[in-house]
Amino acid sequence: MVLDVVRIPRPPRPHPSVKPGVKVDARSERWRDHRKKVRGEIVEAAFRAIDRLGPDLSVREIAEEAGTAKPKIYRHFTDKSDLFQAIGERLRDMLWAAVFPSIDFATNSVREIIHRSAEEYVNLVDEHPNVLRFFIQGRFPEQSESTLRTLNEGREITLAMAEMFNNELREMDLDPAAIQLAAFAAFGSAASATDWWLGSDLDSPRRMARDKFVEQLTTITMGVIGGTAEQLGIKMDPDQPIHNAVPSDSAAS
Repeated sequence: MVLDVVRIPRPPRPHPSVKPGVKVDARSERWRDHRKKVRGEIVEAAFRAIDRLGPDLSVREIAEEAGTAKPKIYRHFTDKSDLFQAIGERLRDMLWAAVFPSIDFATNSVREIIHRSAEEYVNLVDEHPNVLRFFIQGRFPEQSESTLRTLNEGREITLAMAEMFNNELREMDLDPAAIQLAAFAAFGSAASATDWWLGSDLDSPRRMARDKFVEQLTTITMGVIGGTAEQLGIKMDPDQPIHNAVPSDSAAS
């Protein structure tokens, strides 16, 4: 229910790095904004360079794509891991932006939600195959820590979707560990399947037609969801919205 309330405008919140009672230095603010802008431009350049040159490229090649010198890269990123993590966060944000506007838990069936999510994911893989190789295959020793962080960011998307499913079934008080396990299993399956589909080399042909790969990912993920639902004692029609699911004993009675 929406209540009509009088909203009192709040005073502007200071920047998190600014202490109360301390004046904001306009030059510092401009420099902070400039750094953020330049970091974004370098990450975009890194995407283009990885797409063009493959996952084994160097920071120097990223700098060349950005039209700058390698030392300038390290004025905006503390080290390679910081740069790699920023690239991974950009990839995560692109996936978030593509998937969530395309699904509606209130009206879409479970199968539709999974199929549309798989389709948007495969679109991203098809658009940036080398960026996915860059993280999934982890070619650089320095990349190991940032790769794990990036994969964790990607896993957060499946966890968020699992939490949305769980929220639709909140009256059933489901085991959260089982929901998280399903999310981890779905994410791991998708990452391994993507590695297989792309192949290890830049000139590797796709091992399956794109549309068929989307269908296979959908089927694999639906298997995880269906198995988890059965384990939790939920009667679920995959061609209905998730909120229509009921406990198995209620369905039988």
